[in-house]
Order: sequence, then structure tokens, then C-alpha cells
Amino acid sequence: MKRAILAAAGLVLLSACETVPRHHEHGASTDPQGEASFTTASAPTPESAKARKGETIARDAYGRPYTHALLGEPLPALSGEMADGATFDPASLDNWTIIHVWGLWCGDSMADAPYTAALVTAIEQDPDLDFLSIHTPQNPNRTNPKDMFGKHGSVAAYFDSKGYSFPTLVDDDASLRQALEINWTPSYFLVDPDGIVRGYRTDLSIARGEPVKDFLKDVARVKAERKNIEAEQTSPVASIGPDGAMGVTGAIPFNTTSIRAAFSGYEVVPDKMTSEGQAYPVFNIVAETDTRPVYVVESDWSLGQVYRVSTTHPDVAGPNGEHVGTYRLSALPESARAGCVEGMDASAGLLMCNEIGTNAQFQRVFDPLEDGADAVLVRMTYYPSASKAPD
Repeated sequence: MKRAILAAAGLVLLSACETVPRHHEHGASTDPQGEASFTTASAPTPESAKARKGETIARDAYGRPYTHALLGEPLPALSGEMADGATFDPASLDNWTIIHVWGLWCGDSMADAPYTAALVTAIEQDPDLDFLSIHTPQNPNRTNPKDMFGKHGSVAAYFDSKGYSFPTLVDDDASLRQALEINWTPSYFLVDPDGIVRGYRTDLSIARGEPVKDFLKDVARVKAERKNIEAEQTSPVASIGPDGAMGVTGAIPFNTTSIRAAFSGYEVVPDKMTSEGQAYPVFNIVAETDTRPVYVVESDWSLGQVYRVSTTHPDVAGPNGEHVGTYRLSALPESARAGCVEGMDASAGLLMCNEIGTNAQFQRVFDPLEDGADAVLVRMTYYPSASKAPD
């Protein structure tokens, strides 16, 4: 998305910046919690917030809204003509985007101009964040050029006179203002790639500290929170059974590309395993929030493919919903117990319960309890090729 910088305008007091004009002067509220701040759908409203008669929106003592009706909701469809005469392309809103709603007629917008300039400059450095400006009239009754643009006559003429060029959608009839439910100018929206409004704030110019940096920190926080939520929603369920282990449902190649594709959502960590005095490479499959391997993937080097996938992790579910550490041999169906044999060599003392299929094999390993009355599941293993005898 094409970007540039909105330069500072003089701090000239212009028209009142609410949809319904009220007499006020630019500046911070006397309310200690009234400084413009970033808010999300889940953010609490300060106790000091007041709603005016006939309104439901909570405002500070200066009149700035604390929140917005569109938070958590889809962004209304945007259409119209850009300041440079091009037709706005809704498909351009396919990234995280800050939408800035302002007006040349608004003193608060002009006071915000240097902060908006710094904001856009910073956004240009972030490939995962875009910027769109919407120039809007104060209300549907003030859409003539004089009321909207003053002496400039148009946004394009204003840009030409100042040498500015940044993506600006012109709301020439206040329809976008109404669709976006704007009751304060300037307003800033944070919209995610799916078109959901995730954040809102008003003026940058009256905030304490470093308004632009603080705003971008808020944006980064929301993006990270959404990423974590989406990861939890899309993370595959860790499972293993006769049909496979996650994306390993057959004898796939033993290489990083194939293993990563099979265990999407997990980290693939190369490691080594020692057997009979010899070390050989394996892949540990690790969850982002855990240091223990969820799976260990071993190779059949003679064929260059996966030999077996095993797990001792308690979060991995077996074909009957069983988990290592809690599932008992007595819960295993009698037909499955018929395939159990005593382990040998490194597995001596354990009970190996095998299910042999046409093209694969699944094995549960149980460790007998001290009293010998039962045994607890300690490992589950999937063998992609039934012709390879498990040890």
C-alpha cells in the first residue's frame, strides 16, 4: 500500500471535531483518566467515564470517547475515490492496517498532524502493518467543499500545495463517517487481516509520554495476542495410533522439509540418539510452550525414510484416548491385550502390546506396577512399515 507522510499543520483552532459541534478548546481533559488511550473490545471502561444524555458511549470530561461500537466487529465495507482520483480497492485491506479518520476542517486533526506523520514513517518500516487515511466531513450537512476543505478546495489540492502523497480515501458525502460510526475526529482504528476491528483510539497529540511509540507498542501487543489465539485455535491435536502420528501416515522421507510438513505447528529440532554405543540422528518434535519432545522421529537409513515415531509425552492421545502415565493395561480391550509380549534386551521387564495392520504397526509399551496387578502406559510408537519388526 502506498504510503507517505502527513506533515504538521499549524495548531489553528478550526471547527469543532465532533459530529454534533460543541464548543471546546483543544487540549487534555481535566479528568485524570481522560487522556486519549488505546482500547480493545475487552478493555474495561474507567469509572470516571460519563455518557451524555441520549448517548450510550462513555466519554471523558473533554468529550473524547473511551471506546467504539465497532470493536470486535467487522469493518464496514469501504468504497469511493482516493484523493489522487483512483478508485479505492477494498482488496488492499489484506494486512494489519491502521485507519486514520480526519478532516482539514478539524482543529484536533491538525494538532495531530505531526504525530500522524511520525506514525506513518514508523509504519513504513513494518511490512506487517499498513496505513489508510480517510478524509471525512463533520456531518452529512457539511459536505460542500468550503466546509470540508476550506481554502484548499480539495484534499488533492492541499496535498499539491504541501507536497504530500499518502493513501487517502475521500468521504465526500459522510457515508463512510456514518458507517464507521465516527463521533470524534481524529479517530484511529486497528484492523486485522480478516477485517475485524481490534483496536481504537482518538488524538495522539494530547497523550502523555511518547504517543507514537506507545501506540505502536499497543498495536504490537494486540497482534501478538491474536497470533497466540489463532495458534491455539489452529494447532493440530497431538495424537498417535495405527493410522499414524500427526502428519506421518506412511513411510515419508526422513528430511527436515518432510518432517516439518508432517508436524505443522510444532518446532522440529535435530538431535542424536545413542543405541548399542552408536549415535545416530533423530528429530525431536517440540511444542512452543514445552521443552520436552512431543515426539521423537527415527530413520531407516537403508531406505532414507522414517522408521518410527514414538512418544512418552502425557499430552499425546492414543487411538482410544489413552495417555502416557495414566492409562492402565487393564483398560486395554482384551483383543488388543492378545498382542502383548514381554520385551527383550533394552525393553526387558516391559510389556510390548502390538497392533499389526496391512502397511503399518502400532505399539503400546506398559511398565508393570510393583504389585504386579496392573501396568501403566509408558510409551506409544507408530511404525510406518509393518515389514520392519519393532524392537
